[in-house]
Amino acid sequence: MNRPIHVAVRGTVPESLLSALDAEYGVTVRADTDSVDCTLATVDTLDDVDTRSTPRPAPAADGVGSPRTTPVVALCVDPAEQSTALAAGADGHVTLADDPATDAASVAAVLDRVVGGTTATRDSLIRDALGALADIFFLFDTEMRLLVWNEAVREVTGYDDGELAEMNPLDLISEEDVVDVATAVQRAIEEGRATEEGDLLTKAGERIPYEFTGTALTDDDGEVIGVSGIGRDVSERKRRERTLERQAGSLRTLNRINEVIRNVNHDLVRAESREDIERAVVERLAAEASYRFAWVGEYDASTDRVVPSAWAGDGEEYLDARADLDLSDDGATAMNAVRDGTVQVAQHLRGRDDPSWAAAAVASGFAAAMAIPLVYRGVTYGVLCVYADRPDAFEGTERAVFSELGETIAYAIGAAERHRALVTDTMVELEVLVEDLDSVPNATAAVDATVEFRGAAPDSDGSLTQFYRIDGDVEGVVDSLPGQTDVSVMRTDDEGGVVRVGGERSFGRLLADYGGTLKRVDVDDGSFRFVATFPQGTDVRSVLAAIRERLPGAELIARRERERGDDAPSEVALTDRQRTVLTTAYHLGFFDSPRVNTGGEVAEELDISTPTFHEHIRIAERKLVEAFLTTGDVESLHGH
Repeated sequence: MNRPIHVAVRGTVPESLLSALDAEYGVTVRADTDSVDCTLATVDTLDDVDTRSTPRPAPAADGVGSPRTTPVVALCVDPAEQSTALAAGADGHVTLADDPATDAASVAAVLDRVVGGTTATRDSLIRDALGALADIFFLFDTEMRLLVWNEAVREVTGYDDGELAEMNPLDLISEEDVVDVATAVQRAIEEGRATEEGDLLTKAGERIPYEFTGTALTDDDGEVIGVSGIGRDVSERKRRERTLERQAGSLRTLNRINEVIRNVNHDLVRAESREDIERAVVERLAAEASYRFAWVGEYDASTDRVVPSAWAGDGEEYLDARADLDLSDDGATAMNAVRDGTVQVAQHLRGRDDPSWAAAAVASGFAAAMAIPLVYRGVTYGVLCVYADRPDAFEGTERAVFSELGETIAYAIGAAERHRALVTDTMVELEVLVEDLDSVPNATAAVDATVEFRGAAPDSDGSLTQFYRIDGDVEGVVDSLPGQTDVSVMRTDDEGGVVRVGGERSFGRLLADYGGTLKRVDVDDGSFRFVATFPQGTDVRSVLAAIRERLPGAELIARRERERGDDAPSEVALTDRQRTVLTTAYHLGFFDSPRVNTGGEVAEELDISTPTFHEHIRIAERKLVEAFLTTGDVESLHGH
């Protein structure tokens, strides 16, 4: 045996056995049970012996303490008592052979295992386990003195053992969390266990999120003598939680914005005019809790300002203040949105002293602003401005969705303008002269051909397709045009042919976007002159600015007001598709006798089926005949 062992005895144990243990193995009996290493007890006394381990904190030099326990070895007189001993919680058992020497050797061997070797191994295992533990382990008494800690405490905090021994455990907690952690310690003492989160403060001043769990330690009388527990680094969990919260916040924002967009789109469908559209949009946005004020404005080229045309919400006085401000600087979000065609955002209006409008906005209760250009197919119809009473109100997702909303609003305004063009009796006629234009009319001059404008029809994408009759080298004209020009030869004859021009670069598309209709095209020695009509109320300055941007050198020759003729063919209630089919069929010679192209060939040109083509033709013909017979001079048909 490595060292003397002191035991207590319970029950009737033969004196011969005790004497042999003392003489041969250094095992002595003591009456003071608090100073013994083990208890020898007969099986019949096990019920009176506390076999439960009672922890007693004891600091160790290496910072790892282990609880001391008093093991119990049961002395059995019959092998059948072994199971009883184990069930009672004995740490070991010996079946006596009624031979003092043999029994002493057996008991000494068990004592050596239970008290000597096993205890040492247990202490070593505990130290190794705590040393390898990634979590920090701690034990402190009720006076808040650190008694035990593992290697992780030193590694994480940066303090050595000497420094830790002089510290209050709360010295390792950040100032913001120390009250909550101290409350949790008191709760552990009173209730037996507590868990709290807080930032661990290292020697270098770094803050690390931790979750602390403490358990109260008690003595034999049930009095709390300290608290032990672990601390777990929850940095990664916190990062995941923040990521999930950001994702959840983005989802909530997206759902909220989508609901707003659905409501606005519903209003756009019901609106019948530009005024209705603008009013519905600002009223819908201002009704949302996330936004304080909204207004729509149109760009006035004569003053180089965006002029409000509709507004709603809390903050109307801002528009009054804005009217007196110099908005020529780069900080004007509305003007920048019109100029650049991109969403402009000011997330922090408070504290800004650069643009004069920011102070006026803050005075009206605004903290953030966003300006959305109303642009569709390159045509700017105005700008939508939205304000919130909190900073950082317009994040990336919101900007992207509002950018799409701006395009939708612009499309709705354009559609309303085109509808007004169909129903109004008074039209605005513009005559424009263009020099050096890359167009079919000017291209004919380069190949010694002549051109005649034959008409225009709305295409399926909302643009205007133009038809030209060319007398001369048709292919030469087409080849001389820029590669991006959308032009196709529809038919040819001995003198020339008919071409169709459309696509994004077509000035016909530009006119269509403003609700205009191309009426006449003339070519004179390289000069290109066209006449187009627009609905009454069209912003002519914006139209001319767009024309000059698309057609450099364009010059307004004349502006006229005229009435739409009651018998004008454009009054026939044809749909855009019917008009396109009818016009294309006409220019492809479908109505010639004999026919130049069959219905199937025209359908192929239009990329539709032959039955669909004939259906459109029959409906269009019926509408034309009906319009003529109901409005024309039927009597004039006699004799013809």
